[in-house]
Amino acid sequence: MKLSKNESNILKLLISSQDYITTYDIATSTGINRRVVREEMVRVKQILESLNLSLISKPSKGYLIETKSTETISFIHQLINESKKEKETLFPTLPHDRQDYIQKRLIDAQDYIKIDTLADELLISRSTISNDIAAIRKGIKKYNLFIKQKPNYGICICGNEMDQRKVLADHLFTKLNKSEMFYAFIDSYTNSDDYQIIQYIKDYKIEMSDIGLNDFLLCLSIFIMRGLQCHPILEPALEFEGFINRSEYQVALKISEFVYRKFQLKFNEYEIQHIALLLICKRSTKGLAPTSNAYAIQISQCIIQEIKKQTLILIENERLHHSLPLYVESALIRQKYNEKIRNPLYEDIKLAYPLAYELALIASSVIEKFSNHQLSSSELASFATLFNNAIHNQTYQKKRVLLLNALGYSSENLCNFLINENFSNRLVVTKTIQYYKLNEENLSQYDLIITPIPIHKDLPIPCIQVTYMINQDDINRINNHISYLFNNQNLVYYFHPKLFTNHSKVKNKKGAITLFYQLLQNCYPVLKETFKTNMMNKSYYTLKVFADFVGVIRLNKPISWQNLISVIMLDQPIVWDNETLQVIILFACPDTDNIMYNTLYNTFVHLSEDQEALAEILNHPEYTRFLEIIQKHK
Repeated sequence: MKLSKNESNILKLLISSQDYITTYDIATSTGINRRVVREEMVRVKQILESLNLSLISKPSKGYLIETKSTETISFIHQLINESKKEKETLFPTLPHDRQDYIQKRLIDAQDYIKIDTLADELLISRSTISNDIAAIRKGIKKYNLFIKQKPNYGICICGNEMDQRKVLADHLFTKLNKSEMFYAFIDSYTNSDDYQIIQYIKDYKIEMSDIGLNDFLLCLSIFIMRGLQCHPILEPALEFEGFINRSEYQVALKISEFVYRKFQLKFNEYEIQHIALLLICKRSTKGLAPTSNAYAIQISQCIIQEIKKQTLILIENERLHHSLPLYVESALIRQKYNEKIRNPLYEDIKLAYPLAYELALIASSVIEKFSNHQLSSSELASFATLFNNAIHNQTYQKKRVLLLNALGYSSENLCNFLINENFSNRLVVTKTIQYYKLNEENLSQYDLIITPIPIHKDLPIPCIQVTYMINQDDINRINNHISYLFNNQNLVYYFHPKLFTNHSKVKNKKGAITLFYQLLQNCYPVLKETFKTNMMNKSYYTLKVFADFVGVIRLNKPISWQNLISVIMLDQPIVWDNETLQVIILFACPDTDNIMYNTLYNTFVHLSEDQEALAEILNHPEYTRFLEIIQKHK
């Protein structure tokens, strides 16, 4: 039984009242016209009679339900709630929901739909419908679709069938993503004979994330639905010949056969091509061989060059050089066919990996120069993750050690043990040789020599002399040298262009702290305003001054789980804790014993001895030039 809005409101009043309710009371409480109330009561009486209840009506007193039971009241409440849910489902009231309804109605329709028909369906005015259609017209423009209006016939959505399917996919994915049904959608395949589709994907070793698989299955469901509604794809996929031999096309053929067996729906060749393209666009790069696409390789090289130009970061990472062209190639394919990947963690990735995200923006700008298309937010998240992994792997890449040993096997074992015990995360002893074999060794294979034997000749790599037993002094010495080793490549990873500013005009410590807060919020928007209050307290940080005008401030508590450095260059010096500073560097790290701080500290010790470099810093160099000066003084 379906209840109207008026019927539901009147029944609510009647079942909650222990006494008679007048027509006036009902009208006042529900907002229904008194004349309409009397008309609605005829229908309400019939509804109650169907439930074996009597509606008593007395002049001047009003209406009362006779002999209401708890069970009856509960049943009527249930009836009201069910009608409300159905009403909300069938007749959306919010503008966004209403526009989604109209849009889907137009896409599903076989012909024109009159505006008056839509207005009657939704119980709204013609002018409201017109406003909704204007919003829809604007929204579908990015899908290369348009609304056609024909006098006496109505309106329809016109455009390519694939583009219409993309509208439906985007809408459905959003709805799934906002509910607990996200993984339930995959489960619906897993727990039925439809699992065969997933099995085909696994059989052909096509790797997909959960999100990618969910996206593909959702799109495939739309393919089936549109096919059953007699809305086939009538155009071939653009330049599909290059994909005909790929495994994704074979999987698409298998899926087509499965759909025919289950639904008696025969996909044409164009449908199969587009299913193959969906698989190509939704799959991950995992398991793919290096691409031979010269265009993608060229763009990847330009990206690496541009990253080095803008940030001085040179990522010497074999995995990145393998993966980046594949990422670029996949992004270009998705751009070409107007397909997308979806990543609901975009904002989280942007926040967690600010520098990697900045590198992704650089990659996007390079790709745009070649293709005239920017990367989507989800694509940016994907590239940021790739760059972050590359930076992390490079940052913590173990340095290769050549160990010299003059005392034999036992001493060699002891030295290996002590090095591994103290530096396992940073050093690996690649080889142990005797001193007399040093001239025969190719030292380019190593990053560092550790030796108990004094060496009095120049070598192309750093050399650290230790005792045979490697005591605590030796460990400290090795730590210091490691900081220099890591400095040359890694220090720049902790500088961020958005955390750097020159020609600042702040006048005092409070102004500088406010500026630091504003800069940090570019990368860490969750940073609380208490940061500014804390920074006014000397116990919150440690200040070291170099060359009488450079202040390095190390926070005692981390801002995030990552190391970060922020730089302010002032037009005029300010007083900070009785020190006169013109360049202020804020350093934050998650651990107390941090190699990067030692590196930064040692760098400015060396920089303090270079008057020419100090003069250049006082001259407000740009971001990359500042990094070059820093790098030079490792």
